Amino acid sequence: MKFVRRYWGAGLILLMVAVHAAVIGYVRSRVARLAVIESTAVEIGSFRFQPVGDLSKVYHFQLHAVVDPSKRHRGEEQLAQMRMEILEASEQLLRQMEPAWLDDPGQIQIREKLMEVVLRHLDEPLVQRVLITDWLELPVQSVGLKVESPDPDLPERT
Repeated sequence: MKFVRRYWGAGLILLMVAVHAAVIGYVRSRVARLAVIESTAVEIGSFRFQPVGDLSKVYHFQLHAVVDPSKRHRGEEQLAQMRMEILEASEQLLRQMEPAWLDDPGQIQIREKLMEVVLRHLDEPLVQRVLITDWLELPVQSVGLKVESPDPDLPERT
């Protein structure tokens, strides 16, 4: 009994420290779980194109799809599965693009048309919108594209 009377204060302090450490550990573990929230944006691809109407410029951008958060994994799977078809259809659209679409700083028409391409290749409407990032408008000379003329020594194919 003497032991309890003598050390009750120290025991109470140790108990408070232990409870405090347990609460802090729990809160930190919950915060760490929140930090691992995954983005709903999925990269579709990188595009570089030259519109038929203006061969003096080359455009480059990254295309991303924002998927429905409740169906994120399904959206990622579908986009990965249909990626090549989406890229092909998007490139065809970009080659035939209206020149006025390129003058719009908000790229509204381009985004709407690319969104139609993406949704056309998915089984269900998993994508909420598309994002265009890293937009570059470059002169052809800066890209380093070379159009080589055929070798005059080679016979022509018929």
